[in-house]
Amino acid sequence: MGNLMNCPQCGKLFIKNLRDNCDVCYREEEKQYDDVYKFIRRSENRNATLLDVSEGTKVPESKIIQFIHQGRIRVKGFPNFSYPCDGCQKPINDGRLCEECKNRIKSDLSIEDFIKKKAEEALPSYHTDDH
Repeated sequence: MGNLMNCPQCGKLFIKNLRDNCDVCYREEEKQYDDVYKFIRRSENRNATLLDVSEGTKVPESKIIQFIHQGRIRVKGFPNFSYPCDGCQKPINDGRLCEECKNRIKSDLSIEDFIKKKAEEALPSYHTDDH
C-alpha cells in the first residue's frame, strides 16, 4: 500500500502509489500532455517554438519541458523548437545538456579519474620480509 502524502501541485491529500500527484492533478497533466502532443503533431505547427506551443495550448513552458525531459515528447526534428540546457541554459532541442556541457562533464570526469589513479599510484607500498 502507498503512503499518505500531500499533492505537490494542489496540496490535497492522496495515497502515493504509482504517481507523485493526486488523481485530479494527474488527469490535468495528462490533458496538458495530450494538448501539447496534438498541437506539435499538426503539420501547420512544425515550425512552432516553445513559446508558440505554450501559447497555443495554454500549457506552461516548464510543463512542456518536463514532458520533454520525461521522454514523452520529442522535438529533435522541429527546426525552431528549443528549450534551455540544464547546465548553461543555452537553447537545445535534444536531451538535457548541450554539447559543450556534455564535453565539460566528460572532461571533468576524465580529470578526476586521472587524479584518482595517480593518487593511488603514489600511495606508499611496504615490503615485508618474512624470514
